[in-house]
Amino acid sequence: MYDACAGSVTPVKAPTSTGWRVFRASVFAVLATQLAALGHVMGGGLLPDPAVLLTIGVFLGGSLSGLASRRRTGAQIFAVLAASQLVFHIAFAVTATHSGHGAGGPLDTPRMVAFHLFAALAASALMAGGESTLFRLFAALHRVLVRARLIRPVVLAPAWTAVITNGSGGVRLRSGELSLVSRRGPPIAA
Repeated sequence: MYDACAGSVTPVKAPTSTGWRVFRASVFAVLATQLAALGHVMGGGLLPDPAVLLTIGVFLGGSLSGLASRRRTGAQIFAVLAASQLVFHIAFAVTATHSGHGAGGPLDTPRMVAFHLFAALAASALMAGGESTLFRLFAALHRVLVRARLIRPVVLAPAWTAVITNGSGGVRLRSGELSLVSRRGPPIAA
Protein backbone atom coordinates (compact mmCIF):
# COMPACT_ATOMS: atom_id res chain seq x y z
CA MET A 1 0.00 0.00 0.00
CA TYR A 2 1.07 3.59 -0.48
CA ASP A 3 2.51 5.26 2.60
CA ALA A 4 1.85 9.01 2.14
CA CYS A 5 4.16 10.03 4.99
CA ALA A 6 7.17 8.15 3.71
CA GLY A 7 6.25 8.58 0.04
CA SER A 8 7.05 4.95 -0.64
CA VAL A 9 5.31 1.79 -1.65
CA THR A 10 5.10 -1.08 0.85
CA PRO A 11 4.21 -4.65 -0.12
CA VAL A 12 0.97 -6.36 0.86
CA LYS A 13 1.34 -8.61 3.90
CA ALA A 14 1.20 -12.24 2.82
CA PRO A 15 -0.95 -14.84 4.59
CA THR A 16 2.36 -16.30 5.78
CA SER A 17 3.44 -13.14 7.63
CA THR A 18 3.68 -13.40 11.42
CA GLY A 19 0.28 -11.89 12.19
CA TRP A 20 -1.50 -14.02 9.61
CA ARG A 21 0.33 -17.18 10.77
CA VAL A 22 -0.87 -16.60 14.33
CA PHE A 23 -4.41 -15.96 13.07
CA ARG A 24 -4.42 -19.08 10.85
CA ALA A 25 -3.01 -21.25 13.65
CA SER A 26 -5.62 -19.87 16.07
CA VAL A 27 -8.48 -20.66 13.70
CA PHE A 28 -7.00 -24.12 13.19
CA ALA A 29 -6.72 -24.72 16.94
CA VAL A 30 -10.24 -23.51 17.74
CA LEU A 31 -11.83 -25.55 14.97
CA ALA A 32 -9.80 -28.66 15.79
CA THR A 33 -10.57 -28.37 19.51
CA GLN A 34 -14.30 -27.93 19.03
CA LEU A 35 -14.58 -30.74 16.49
CA ALA A 36 -12.50 -33.01 18.74
CA ALA A 37 -14.89 -32.37 21.62
CA LEU A 38 -17.88 -32.99 19.34
CA GLY A 39 -16.33 -36.20 17.99
CA HIS A 40 -15.56 -37.36 21.53
CA VAL A 41 -19.13 -36.79 22.71
CA MET A 42 -20.63 -38.34 19.54
CA GLY A 43 -18.34 -41.33 20.07
CA GLY A 44 -19.80 -41.96 23.53
CA GLY A 45 -17.40 -40.01 25.71
CA LEU A 46 -18.26 -37.29 28.18
CA LEU A 47 -18.13 -33.60 27.34
CA PRO A 48 -14.61 -32.40 28.21
CA ASP A 49 -14.10 -29.72 30.82
CA PRO A 50 -13.95 -26.23 29.22
CA ALA A 51 -10.64 -25.55 30.98
CA VAL A 52 -9.16 -28.65 29.31
CA LEU A 53 -10.49 -27.51 25.92
CA LEU A 54 -9.01 -24.05 26.36
CA THR A 55 -5.63 -25.32 27.57
CA ILE A 56 -5.23 -27.85 24.78
CA GLY A 57 -6.47 -25.35 22.18
CA VAL A 58 -3.88 -22.77 23.26
CA PHE A 59 -1.05 -25.31 23.17
CA LEU A 60 -2.20 -26.61 19.79
CA GLY A 61 -2.42 -23.11 18.33
CA GLY A 62 1.02 -22.19 19.60
CA SER A 63 2.62 -25.35 18.30
CA LEU A 64 0.98 -25.05 14.90
CA SER A 65 1.92 -21.46 14.14
CA GLY A 66 5.17 -22.73 12.65
CA LEU A 67 3.25 -24.93 10.23
CA ALA A 68 1.43 -21.87 8.91
CA SER A 69 4.64 -20.60 7.29
CA ARG A 70 3.29 -21.67 3.90
CA ARG A 71 0.07 -22.86 2.29
CA ARG A 72 -0.89 -26.38 3.33
CA THR A 73 -2.73 -29.00 1.28
CA GLY A 74 -5.79 -30.89 2.43
CA ALA A 75 -3.72 -34.04 2.98
CA GLN A 76 -1.20 -32.17 5.16
CA ILE A 77 -3.98 -30.59 7.18
CA PHE A 78 -5.70 -33.96 7.61
CA ALA A 79 -2.46 -35.59 8.83
CA VAL A 80 -1.96 -32.92 11.51
CA LEU A 81 -5.62 -33.05 12.51
CA ALA A 82 -5.64 -36.85 12.77
CA ALA A 83 -2.60 -36.69 15.06
CA SER A 84 -4.22 -33.91 17.10
CA GLN A 85 -7.40 -35.98 17.47
CA LEU A 86 -5.34 -38.72 19.14
CA VAL A 87 -3.84 -36.18 21.54
CA PHE A 88 -7.29 -34.73 22.24
CA HIS A 89 -8.78 -38.17 22.91
CA ILE A 90 -6.01 -39.09 25.36
CA ALA A 91 -6.30 -35.72 27.13
CA PHE A 92 -10.09 -35.99 27.34
CA ALA A 93 -9.94 -39.56 28.66
CA VAL A 94 -7.22 -38.80 31.23
CA THR A 95 -8.88 -35.65 32.55
CA ALA A 96 -12.30 -37.34 32.75
CA THR A 97 -10.85 -40.30 34.66
CA HIS A 98 -8.84 -38.16 37.10
CA SER A 99 -11.72 -35.75 37.74
CA GLY A 100 -14.07 -38.57 38.70
CA HIS A 101 -16.34 -38.00 35.71
CA GLY A 102 -15.21 -41.13 33.91
CA ALA A 103 -18.06 -43.16 35.33
CA GLY A 104 -20.28 -45.14 33.05
CA GLY A 105 -19.51 -48.22 31.05
CA PRO A 106 -16.50 -48.93 28.92
CA LEU A 107 -16.19 -46.74 25.85
CA ASP A 108 -16.95 -48.14 22.41
CA THR A 109 -13.42 -47.71 21.02
CA PRO A 110 -14.19 -48.34 17.33
CA ARG A 111 -17.05 -45.84 17.46
CA MET A 112 -14.87 -43.31 19.27
CA VAL A 113 -12.06 -43.68 16.68
CA ALA A 114 -14.57 -43.36 13.84
CA PHE A 115 -15.99 -40.12 15.22
CA HIS A 116 -12.55 -38.64 15.91
CA LEU A 117 -11.47 -39.48 12.34
CA PHE A 118 -14.71 -38.04 10.98
CA ALA A 119 -14.04 -34.85 12.96
CA ALA A 120 -10.51 -34.67 11.49
CA LEU A 121 -11.82 -35.25 7.97
CA ALA A 122 -14.56 -32.62 8.31
CA ALA A 123 -12.18 -30.07 9.80
CA SER A 124 -9.52 -30.69 7.16
CA ALA A 125 -12.08 -30.17 4.38
CA LEU A 126 -13.16 -26.88 5.96
CA MET A 127 -9.61 -25.70 6.59
CA ALA A 128 -8.28 -26.68 3.14
CA GLY A 129 -11.10 -24.66 1.57
CA GLY A 130 -10.31 -21.75 3.88
CA GLU A 131 -6.61 -21.91 3.05
CA SER A 132 -7.33 -21.95 -0.67
CA THR A 133 -9.74 -19.03 -0.41
CA LEU A 134 -7.40 -16.96 1.75
CA PHE A 135 -4.42 -17.41 -0.57
CA ARG A 136 -6.54 -16.67 -3.68
CA LEU A 137 -7.89 -13.50 -2.04
CA PHE A 138 -4.37 -12.31 -1.25
CA ALA A 139 -3.24 -13.06 -4.83
CA ALA A 140 -6.23 -11.12 -6.23
CA LEU A 141 -5.57 -8.20 -3.87
CA HIS A 142 -1.93 -8.15 -4.94
CA ARG A 143 -2.90 -8.12 -8.66
CA VAL A 144 -5.37 -5.25 -8.09
CA LEU A 145 -2.82 -3.20 -6.18
CA VAL A 146 -0.14 -3.78 -8.84
CA ARG A 147 -2.56 -2.70 -11.60
CA ALA A 148 -3.55 0.37 -9.62
CA ARG A 149 0.18 1.07 -9.19
CA LEU A 150 -0.16 1.18 -5.41
CA ILE A 151 2.58 -1.43 -5.05
CA ARG A 152 5.41 -2.56 -7.27
CA PRO A 153 5.33 -6.05 -8.75
CA VAL A 154 7.74 -8.51 -7.21
CA VAL A 155 10.47 -9.44 -9.68
CA LEU A 156 12.42 -12.54 -8.81
CA ALA A 157 16.00 -13.01 -9.90
CA PRO A 158 16.54 -15.81 -12.40
CA ALA A 159 17.12 -19.18 -10.82
CA TRP A 160 19.95 -20.04 -13.21
CA THR A 161 21.78 -18.92 -16.32
CA ALA A 162 22.85 -20.88 -19.37
CA VAL A 163 25.87 -20.39 -21.56
CA ILE A 164 25.44 -21.34 -25.20
CA THR A 165 28.62 -21.37 -27.20
CA ASN A 166 28.82 -20.75 -30.92
CA GLY A 167 32.50 -21.42 -31.35
CA SER A 168 33.72 -17.84 -30.96
CA GLY A 169 32.42 -17.17 -27.49
CA GLY A 170 29.46 -17.62 -25.21
CA VAL A 171 26.21 -15.85 -24.72
CA ARG A 172 24.71 -15.78 -21.25
CA LEU A 173 20.98 -16.37 -21.08
CA ARG A 174 18.72 -16.09 -18.11
CA SER A 175 16.06 -18.73 -17.46
CA GLY A 176 13.25 -16.69 -19.06
CA GLU A 177 15.25 -16.03 -22.23
CA LEU A 178 16.09 -19.66 -22.93
CA SER A 179 12.69 -20.27 -24.47
CA LEU A 180 13.66 -17.84 -27.25
CA VAL A 181 16.50 -20.10 -28.38
CA SER A 182 15.62 -22.91 -30.75
CA ARG A 183 17.00 -26.28 -29.75
CA ARG A 184 16.13 -27.89 -33.07
CA GLY A 185 18.41 -28.50 -36.02
CA PRO A 186 21.64 -30.27 -36.74
CA PRO A 187 24.58 -29.96 -34.36
CA ILE A 188 27.14 -27.27 -35.10
CA ALA A 189 30.18 -28.73 -36.89
CA ALA A 190 33.49 -28.02 -35.25
